[in-house]
Amino acid sequence: MVGLWFDGREKTRAVAVLQQKLSEVQIHTSPPYRVTKPSLDASAQEPAQELLEPAPSFKDKKPLLKGPRAQIGSSVSDSISLSSPQACASPKEEVVGPPVPAKVAALSEEHRSFLLGKSPGQRARKRRAMLIYICAADSQDCCAEKGALHCGVAARLRVRARKRGWRVHVADLHWRSPLEQQRDHRFPVLCIAELARQSELGAVVPVLFLNSNLGTPLLPHTLECADFKAALETADDENDRSLLNKWYTLDSSTTPPCYRLVRGAPARWRREMARALTVLVRTLPQEACDAYLTTVLEQEVQHTVLMSSETARRCVWVCRAGAAPEPQEGPDEHHRELQRRLANLQRDLKLYLSERNVIRASVRGRPHTNADEEYTAGVRSALGERLDALLDGLMSDSDGPAGYCGIPASLFEEISEHLSFCQKATQCTSNREITLNELKTYVQSDSSIPLVVLGGAGCGKATLLARAASLAHTWLDDLALIVRFVGLTSQSSSSHQLLKSVVDQLHVLHTGTVYRGKNEVTSLTSTLARLLAALGRCRPVLVCVGGADALRGARWLPSRLPENVKMIVTVTEEKDEPSSSAIMAVLSSEDGPKVVRAPPVGAEEAKAMLTACAATYSKTGAASPSEAVVKAVQKCTLPLYSKILAWQISLSAETFTEQCETEALHEVVICEELESQLEQILITTEVALGADRVKACLSLLTASRRGLDDTEILDMLAHDELFRSEETYLPWAPAALLWPQLTALLAPWLRWDFRGAARWRDAALAAAATDRYLTDSNTAREILVQYFEGAWHGDDDPKMAGRLISQENKFSDEYYNTRKLDELPFQHYHLLKEDPEAFANKPYFTKLDWVHAKLAATDCGHFLEDIALVHIDPLPEHIDILKEVFETHSYALDYDHRQFYGLLRTTIERRQREGIDIQSDVVQDWMRDIFDPPVPTFYPMNEDFWKVMENKEKRDFSVVEGFDSKPFDLIVRFDTRGKFIATVSTEREEICVWDVSRCKLVRKIVGVTHPINLVPIDEYRCVVLCRRELRVYDLDQGKFVVALKGVMNQKMPYYGLHDSKHLVALSRNRMYVNLMNIETGDCVTTFKAGEDRFLNSLLVSGDGRVLVCGDETQKPFPLLVWSLTSRKLLYDLRIPHHDFITSKAAITYEGSYVCVVSRELDEPSPNFIVVYDLQSGTLFKKWKPGCDTVALAISSVDGCVVSALADTRILVWDLVTGNCRLSLSGHVCAATQLRLAKSGALLLSADLSATDLSVRLWDLHSGKLIAVYTPPERITSCEILLGGSILALALENYKEIVCVKLYGPTVDSVKNGREIEYDDEGYGHTEYEGKTFEIKET
Repeated sequence: MVGLWFDGREKTRAVAVLQQKLSEVQIHTSPPYRVTKPSLDASAQEPAQELLEPAPSFKDKKPLLKGPRAQIGSSVSDSISLSSPQACASPKEEVVGPPVPAKVAALSEEHRSFLLGKSPGQRARKRRAMLIYICAADSQDCCAEKGALHCGVAARLRVRARKRGWRVHVADLHWRSPLEQQRDHRFPVLCIAELARQSELGAVVPVLFLNSNLGTPLLPHTLECADFKAALETADDENDRSLLNKWYTLDSSTTPPCYRLVRGAPARWRREMARALTVLVRTLPQEACDAYLTTVLEQEVQHTVLMSSETARRCVWVCRAGAAPEPQEGPDEHHRELQRRLANLQRDLKLYLSERNVIRASVRGRPHTNADEEYTAGVRSALGERLDALLDGLMSDSDGPAGYCGIPASLFEEISEHLSFCQKATQCTSNREITLNELKTYVQSDSSIPLVVLGGAGCGKATLLARAASLAHTWLDDLALIVRFVGLTSQSSSSHQLLKSVVDQLHVLHTGTVYRGKNEVTSLTSTLARLLAALGRCRPVLVCVGGADALRGARWLPSRLPENVKMIVTVTEEKDEPSSSAIMAVLSSEDGPKVVRAPPVGAEEAKAMLTACAATYSKTGAASPSEAVVKAVQKCTLPLYSKILAWQISLSAETFTEQCETEALHEVVICEELESQLEQILITTEVALGADRVKACLSLLTASRRGLDDTEILDMLAHDELFRSEETYLPWAPAALLWPQLTALLAPWLRWDFRGAARWRDAALAAAATDRYLTDSNTAREILVQYFEGAWHGDDDPKMAGRLISQENKFSDEYYNTRKLDELPFQHYHLLKEDPEAFANKPYFTKLDWVHAKLAATDCGHFLEDIALVHIDPLPEHIDILKEVFETHSYALDYDHRQFYGLLRTTIERRQREGIDIQSDVVQDWMRDIFDPPVPTFYPMNEDFWKVMENKEKRDFSVVEGFDSKPFDLIVRFDTRGKFIATVSTEREEICVWDVSRCKLVRKIVGVTHPINLVPIDEYRCVVLCRRELRVYDLDQGKFVVALKGVMNQKMPYYGLHDSKHLVALSRNRMYVNLMNIETGDCVTTFKAGEDRFLNSLLVSGDGRVLVCGDETQKPFPLLVWSLTSRKLLYDLRIPHHDFITSKAAITYEGSYVCVVSRELDEPSPNFIVVYDLQSGTLFKKWKPGCDTVALAISSVDGCVVSALADTRILVWDLVTGNCRLSLSGHVCAATQLRLAKSGALLLSADLSATDLSVRLWDLHSGKLIAVYTPPERITSCEILLGGSILALALENYKEIVCVKLYGPTVDSVKNGREIEYDDEGYGHTEYEGKTFEIKET
């Protein structure tokens, strides 16, 4: 039984296919030792599909012997700098078809496919879960080791993992339970089923406890006829032959026939089992023994280590060194066979496992001595070290960008979930060609009304819609498909959330950005109509909404559609449910909607589906449907009804219960109506596993808001006396076994979402469970509240340590307790349904720290979902304010939660301006936190900035790209005076000086001819590029000083300051560099490196001593380094077969290092960064981060180079060690501007292309994000001032510089920088304060 496995890809699309599937299930292949097969590598296979139909049976699959495998080795990067974080840049393909926004065209093919509703392939989405699966030969022999793992290592790992947004779960079925001791097929089937389920939920890390005992061997469940007959012929003793004939009977229902173990034989004839095993050992050839006579441990190793090289690299083997072998019971032949198999298994493990993952625990004699604690501590330490390292590796591999080309990654994840569900649902549709043709005709028609697929529960509407969606791209070219299944994800759990999700996808397809308007239904509805009309003019659009009746009369669904736009929705027709009629009323118009009823399934098709599903659901043997069952499905032909009966039939073959006596066939209860048959699922499960236990589990699952993952439900069950035992080493062991039993039994009726939570697959079954388990009692909801409030965390029982977890709101700076913050408001809403006032005054709406944490953990939509639970009209003041904040500022808050306190202050100040006084004590209590927020918060100092916010709200930019004007093109900081800046406006021909500490204009100079660039000489004088001429101005007195001789190159007007009296400028012909006298305007000398040189860059160190230029004519491309003090060429730096991208270069203040981006001439690989030591002229470092660098900055103070990458990361490289010091993530597109604080330690990053509207302030010592600010308009220039305490922003459509001040708790780096840079003195002559000068040049 080594080969038990689900392949998960069976389809039942038509009667013929179903019948063929049934016949295929019965086919019995030849033993694997007769036909040599290569071993499987699960890491190279397509991921298993989770189907809506039952997974195919593996009862007749033969065990696979281990075949030849490639040697497993470590993977080492060949990057020049091993410390460089690696990333893969997706190749961009040319976009064909209708035009798309530039930002969409820049996406990878995979992400463009998502946006257009195409599933790009079978690649599994990486889940943030480390799932430790315990393989144990003898659970009694490794109690101490398992206890160290459960109560020590795993408990610590859980705390550590959640600080990075990960989940750690330990799956352990080895507890010496009666089910395990039965030594029949049911326990290994359960183990392999659990292992398969965990493999779908995350990265499985097998932890193997194997010493000198291989465990209990099992009799094979099936034997090939040839093997069985050969064994009979080989047996010399007639008693042996009669024993084999007693234990095995011929099963002619399979093709080819086989001999099957008699049902219940291990329980009935336990004393004869050892003898039967001995007979098989004697009579079967050795290779057949390897295939048939396996232990549970061998099967687990086969399905982990030996089937996947990736899993093998993660496997940890704990073996005890120095312990005496366990005495073996049974005949010598049997013992020798086990020892042979043990030696083979240990040899394989040493071959495939990494040596560092083998833990040899040293002990003198047995571990159960006075040295127990020392031994256990050693195991705990070694296990912890290895699992820590494995967790670190998994977490580093899973880190991804916050967005792609300005589009949040969360939108792609949402679309992916629905497309994945759609893809799986198409695999379980039956014959629906006539209805599909109706849908195809509608999609290709010029109809302007929606189409409704109407039908009763369980008739297959969702699968029909999924099939239509999967075929839609073949029906219409260049189609944009929007697919949503109501309730599938948290973003589709409410009408408002689903509408926002659809609008975001359409908005990206039309404009390249997500929706940035007001997040309330009226605005979203009008935007939806405009987007559908606009997108329909470019390409055909199809919107599919499954389960629309669950939206409870969503009024945003359009009753009339624009040209080239179609919409298909499914609606469940209920007898006593008004939701379906409410949706139909919304969709109704003079002409529609068009209604297509889901076609009924034929009697023969229903019978074929019943038979196929019964065979597929059964794990060990198909039970034939009785005549009564066949008649029932021919009478009620609903697919769901057939599947329920098929599932009940499969349970008549076996369950995962702990029965020890002869098994009685489970009686199939047949009900005439689907609702009653749905309830039979719950009743049957209760009979199989115990009514009280099942009720305890399923009531928690049903009461939860968005399902429960394995760890959560085990934590709660561990504190229930129903799931505790004093006979096991850990008292909560029964819970660890029963939950896998329950999930295996209910596998067809549960689905697992992205975070690994179990949820009901069918809404009708969820309703039945609610009626059965939650109607009369709130016990489950009270337990959920206790758990998520951390009521049990204070228990001091050391054996419960693995099941005790704290429930603080915040785990780390970046990760919050999402489950608690999402679940508690929902549970208290149900517990306080009769007292809405009490619910409205819970901390979920009154305490700002909770509101901020909830926003950080989820988004505005989820909080608005909580507000929708408050059924008070009108809403209390504090909730009304929160609703306004989350609706009005949804885009900024979803971008980053750190802006919450600033935007709440904006909202309250707005209400005060409108004359709305604060009435409630709750809001009064908020005022202190609003003006002195508990988190660093940027807030604009400008007195009239609120007008910009309100004007932005009035203008409609929802579907219109572009902005009005560019008032300021450049902000330049005066490094000698930290609180002053100069601004340049080319269009308005003016230069201004601002005091950012007072947010005040101190000088304005107008009439400057077309200013383009400005370089300060000191705090008053500056050199300005006016068209192609350099001019010197006195900003204090507002006068023109002198014009420098010569004309600049039109395309490359580069210049830089040498000292207070000289500057260097690239000549007009770009063949040399001029040294100019600032006071006279004359050319002092020129720098020339030879003939035929065309310089394309000019870079001067901060102290003016070193000049670096690039030469585009020479090959290889040189960097020319001059000393401006000695006026000599120092170095001619080149790399063969490479070009320097000199537009991306930076030099340290003292000219010691220069960094520049380089690229290979003959290879399309990403560019990289080179750093030269200018004191020696040698290449210091070459950094290859794996994707293009788009911006560079270098800091002498901090000794680092900062690079912004195309994949949105910002890397900080150490100039001393050459290693990557920090990796900063958060931008949703590449940052194009990096500005370092003059005093060091701080970085301002921004994207001036407006793909990412926000600016971010980083601490370069800790790598932490200090604060974020999202302005209402696009940023044209920005600067960091006074140690990061103030940012100066130039915005479109605003006439002043926005001075954004940092409020909140003290940040040491900001405080130190401000103290260094700030002074109290004014700017120049006080009589010129605020004066405007007009320059009249001759």
